[in-house]
Amino acid sequence: MTGGFHVPGRKGVKLQSSGERQPSPGWPPRFAKLRLTFDDGGELVFADARRLGRVRLRHDPAAEPPISLLGFDALVGIPSVRAFVELMRGRSAPIKAVLLDQSVAAGVGNWIADEVLYQAGVDPRRRASSLTDAELRRVRVRIRSVVATAVRYDSDGDRFPRRWLFHDRWGKKALAMTSRGESIRYCTVGGRTTAWVPTVQR
Repeated sequence: MTGGFHVPGRKGVKLQSSGERQPSPGWPPRFAKLRLTFDDGGELVFADARRLGRVRLRHDPAAEPPISLLGFDALVGIPSVRAFVELMRGRSAPIKAVLLDQSVAAGVGNWIADEVLYQAGVDPRRRASSLTDAELRRVRVRIRSVVATAVRYDSDGDRFPRRWLFHDRWGKKALAMTSRGESIRYCTVGGRTTAWVPTVQR
């Protein structure tokens, strides 16, 4: 949503929430919350305008809360098809809310969940336990592909494929359409604004 890591002399990640605004020049960046200086003179800064991020020092992060409480890593730790189906079968909440639950899928945020469900053709309001095995397989595949693509492009939305819902989902516009001419609708699922396409997502 906001915030990120920065190093001197390199362009930072472009956040959708920043709109057309360019980061302010100078070092350290504005809203710096943590500044690390290394033995070789290099620096790393964590900046966060909205103060949503946290930095914790832990001896064994994977074995200690809050990291130990996270679900599977959406980039490198997605479960097997069978394990994923079983995980979703035990969830009665809407599939969008389940994907946003970090104790289920760590790293899936609001726009990613919308994109995954759009590409998988699944209505975000449907109960996770009601999805067929085929639908859950599609969701699983799309989690992997959407997150991997976002990482490959350094989360620069301008570089995401033009057919993605991502480009047209923002702002809750009354007549919002995808690049394919599909009408976008908005609702609230899991406490979050949800963009979806009824003609595609069933």
